[in-house]
Amino acid sequence: MKKISIISLGDETGKYLKIQLDDIFKKSIKVEYYSLNYNVPSIVNSDLIVFSSEDVANIFLEKNSVTQKYITVRRVIQHELLDKLFTLKEGTHVLLVNDTQETCEISIKQLIGHGVDHLVYHPYYPDIEQYKKLPIAITPGEENLVPKEVDKLINIGTRHTDAVSIMEIIIQLGEIEKYSDLLSSYSYRKILEQYKKYIQISNKSKKLTKILQDILDNSSEGIIYINRKEEILAYNKVCTDILDIEDDIVGKNIYDLFPQIKEELTIINSSEIFVTTKKMYSKNELVGYMIVLENSEMVEKLDEERRRKKKHNNRNTKYTFDSMIGYNDKILKLKKLAKKVAKTNSTVLIQGESGTGKEILAQALHNESDRFENKFIAINFSALSENLLESELFGYEEGAFTGAQKGGKVGLFKKAHKGTIFLDEIGDAPYHFQRRLLRVLQEREITPVGSCEPIPIDVRVIAATNRDLLEEVKNNRFREDLFYRINVMPLYTVNLRDRKDDIHTLISYFLYKQKVQISLEQFLEEEVISFLYHYNWPGNIRELINITEFLVNIKEDNIKIKLDDLPRYMMRYKENYLLDVSNYKIGVNNDDEDNITINELIKTENYLNDDEIWVLQNVYYSIGIGRRALTQLAIEECIELGEGKIRGILNRLNERRYIEINKGAKGTKITDKGIRYIENGTKKG
Repeated sequence: MKKISIISLGDETGKYLKIQLDDIFKKSIKVEYYSLNYNVPSIVNSDLIVFSSEDVANIFLEKNSVTQKYITVRRVIQHELLDKLFTLKEGTHVLLVNDTQETCEISIKQLIGHGVDHLVYHPYYPDIEQYKKLPIAITPGEENLVPKEVDKLINIGTRHTDAVSIMEIIIQLGEIEKYSDLLSSYSYRKILEQYKKYIQISNKSKKLTKILQDILDNSSEGIIYINRKEEILAYNKVCTDILDIEDDIVGKNIYDLFPQIKEELTIINSSEIFVTTKKMYSKNELVGYMIVLENSEMVEKLDEERRRKKKHNNRNTKYTFDSMIGYNDKILKLKKLAKKVAKTNSTVLIQGESGTGKEILAQALHNESDRFENKFIAINFSALSENLLESELFGYEEGAFTGAQKGGKVGLFKKAHKGTIFLDEIGDAPYHFQRRLLRVLQEREITPVGSCEPIPIDVRVIAATNRDLLEEVKNNRFREDLFYRINVMPLYTVNLRDRKDDIHTLISYFLYKQKVQISLEQFLEEEVISFLYHYNWPGNIRELINITEFLVNIKEDNIKIKLDDLPRYMMRYKENYLLDVSNYKIGVNNDDEDNITINELIKTENYLNDDEIWVLQNVYYSIGIGRRALTQLAIEECIELGEGKIRGILNRLNERRYIEINKGAKGTKITDKGIRYIENGTKKG
């Protein structure tokens, strides 16, 4: 009986190779194995020595003289054991543990060759000087070599000898005729086992393919998948209808069949079609394209539906109390009171001029309330005709009137159930309708048009108007009982002309919203800033927003906005302003250089209002004075400047470089610019 001696570095490798050869030769050839880690005899008595790797062969042959034949086998990864590696996420770093550097490198190459190329491999072998410590390790049967810090080990089995090496063993033994059939049988058995596994995978794949095709066919768009050669791989039923496909087109070039779909917008069979082409990647490699065909009418309907759902979703409010920008005392008091009111369920009446932010306040009340997770529904009475009011607010039953939609319609009060309804411009509600509205607010129930059954509702009511409702009551244009029903918690928005100390902050904020990355002083000439402080602002915050947007759009690069750049409708006030300002002179001595008009002062030192001058003077005379001390001083001098307002003034003076605000003992310090302004103006006296 002929004899084979296997020599390997580790015991497990030799043992596995012996099992593989015994399986082929059916123990008609004696197979023994030795490990270099243990005592290998210097003289090996066998017909053929089989080395498990080149490294093992070199180590053994350096120390021992070999007279018989020997070969180094090629070993390959057992691909049937690789499934578990595909459960790891792409880009996962893993250790590849084997007995030598060479076998590590070979194993990594073979894994990548088998398609396991989604992992990042780091070799590990005995006596390696440095290695990356990782929680996951992969090893081809060398579990005893795995470092201790590894948490998860995946053993893909010892690499087995490939068919070429086994044929070489048979040839070296001179037994080719005797064992060729056995080798074929062994190889065939391995192939058959793998084929059965692939059959099972194929059956699952067919089911998956059917599911994917059903998904495609249930899409509202036409979808075509093509490879990099522009050959069609798959398409759905919608695509068949759009392109009027009769025969199977899989495998054909899409652009040879339908050249018009190269365009983003095209006409196909008299229909306007949007065409979108998306690149498809697999493991960062371009594998093909997905072409989406959408009928323009369908796109418009979907867009309308999306906007409708977005408008009426549960959280359709975007404003909070943080959206109310400013440090003016009146604004701070309003926010403080409104936050208290928000926590109640009481009806609120917001009164104020147009453009003062009544809806912002209404949304802030809702978002601060316990109802913030439910709907905020707004209705503007000035925007609806009398004929539509009842059906819009209370809904209607099917067949309630000619033209009523099938199934009826849910009214806005019902949609707002558990949430908040905002009755904007309630002063414009028709007088006869006010009685119906009063009953709904009293009873908290609605009756849809065409129905006799009342529906209970739980809503928070916030109303708003820019009218003087008491005056409207006197003139019999607004019901007195309705006024007292909605005026439970009155809130009053602040006109911009009553909070001019916030103008600097507001314009800076609106410039930021317009993506302007420079300061207000870099954006506007100083005389423009002064003019905006003195302007009357009949349109309030809305007008300020519009003017800011106008100026952003017309501004030239590196050139500040001048007075002449302001909108034409502001000209009349501008002329009066310039006339007043040119006649107002200030000076402290008889020297010509110290006698300047306020218009010149505006152009050089930035004109300040009375409150700002008062704060700057006190910083000038009291070095290091802080906000609280200034507030106390204002109280003693009977000046209406609260701490919030003073904070805003200090911030503006700091931004305009009149003062420096320091933390700690240094406090607030006046700058050379501030000193120059005070010394050229009227000193405190």
